[in-house]
Amino acid sequence: MLHRVRQVREASVPPSADDLALAREVLTGDLLALFHGQEPRDQRHSVNTARWLLERGHDGDPDLLVAALLHDAGKGPQRTRDRVVHVLSGWLPESVVGAEGSRFEMRRALARSRAHSEIGADLLVAAGAAPRAVELTRLHHRPAGRDAMLALLQRADAAT
Repeated sequence: MLHRVRQVREASVPPSADDLALAREVLTGDLLALFHGQEPRDQRHSVNTARWLLERGHDGDPDLLVAALLHDAGKGPQRTRDRVVHVLSGWLPESVVGAEGSRFEMRRALARSRAHSEIGADLLVAAGAAPRAVELTRLHHRPAGRDAMLALLQRADAAT
């Protein structure tokens, strides 16, 4: 619960110069533009996910770092209240909560939140990401099975 309170409190804090520098070290061109298109809270979270991996010596696979920095790019624009409702309504069926074509922004944002892995993977394809970075993004909320790299991304995501 404290983790969620901290997330709401920090929702409007912009990424630091060091955060942006890390993104520029790993991403270029359209991938960097995709990073900059994320909400500030998602930029910070993504950089923290990449840092978690780097601090544990996982700097040898650029696809993993690209996925760390862009795994939530599919969330798109969201107000803090949209994010809060997404967390609180996670147990409800999507048809009740989110609707891509709704006239209500909150329902559209909730639909994006629930489908953000697929949306993000499609954005990575359009931006020219490597197939493995796309796959990691697409699967980052599914069971990892025997995919050690996916499991690692999931641990980093959960820790940050």
